Amino acid sequence: MENIFFKNNCFTWYNLENPDEAIVSDYLKKFPLNTFTIQDALEAGHLPKFEHQEDFDFVLIRFYGKEERSYTNIIREFSHKIGIFIGNDFVITIGQRPIPFLEEIQNELENEKNRESLLPKQLFYKIFKKTLNSYYQPAVKVSQEIDVYENALFTRQNSRLDLKKLYKLKRESATCSKLLVLMRDVLNEYKTYVKSVSSVKDLQDFNAKLLHLHSQNNDDLHNLFNLTLSMSDLRANEVMKILTIFSALFLPLTFIAGIYGMNFDFMPELKSRYGYPLA
Repeated sequence: MENIFFKNNCFTWYNLENPDEAIVSDYLKKFPLNTFTIQDALEAGHLPKFEHQEDFDFVLIRFYGKEERSYTNIIREFSHKIGIFIGNDFVITIGQRPIPFLEEIQNELENEKNRESLLPKQLFYKIFKKTLNSYYQPAVKVSQEIDVYENALFTRQNSRLDLKKLYKLKRESATCSKLLVLMRDVLNEYKTYVKSVSSVKDLQDFNAKLLHLHSQNNDDLHNLFNLTLSMSDLRANEVMKILTIFSALFLPLTFIAGIYGMNFDFMPELKSRYGYPLA
């Protein structure tokens, strides 16, 4: 579906949600796009990237969006792509599903005092900032989950420990960290083609903050996972220690029972009246 989300004296913003081949073909005729970048924009599992062309810049980024179902491609399990074409007088955004913050950006643009003089790269800044911001709450939530697991581990609340869920959190943090690293690379490449780098610097700082949060969560989860396994081994060793003590206590009785169970005719105290209590 095609929508004109915003239009002023400088550019027009087109948004394509899950476009079909006919719409894509029309856009190839209307704008100076090329087939390869269009294919990248339509590929659901494509990683973040930046390409500078003569007439436009193409940026592909991914915002956080957790799916209940599992994918063979782990990137699609925790994120969804946004393809962005930035020309002199147009911006085209392409997504295969609704992008939750686009309407919020649309309202911000409409309420800008200098809306008629806004440039395409200012819109790109807003989209990239909202995309990065989608990774903030997941980082906070995972950090809170880690605190709960650590408390359960050290207070021996074993019923609250779930290694499967802990592993899923670790996959999520690792995936978010990888995506943020790739988007950091996108910003580094994009920066070389921008005259004013203050806005890009702001995005880089925010990206670095989020990357630190998710990397810290990933390290904490890795350590917590190993610590959980170590604590399980320690509890198993304690149980084995108790069983060993009981085994040592019953060893003399087992020894005597073994001797008297061999059915020999001549055995100590066998004919004696008090042989059994003495044994």
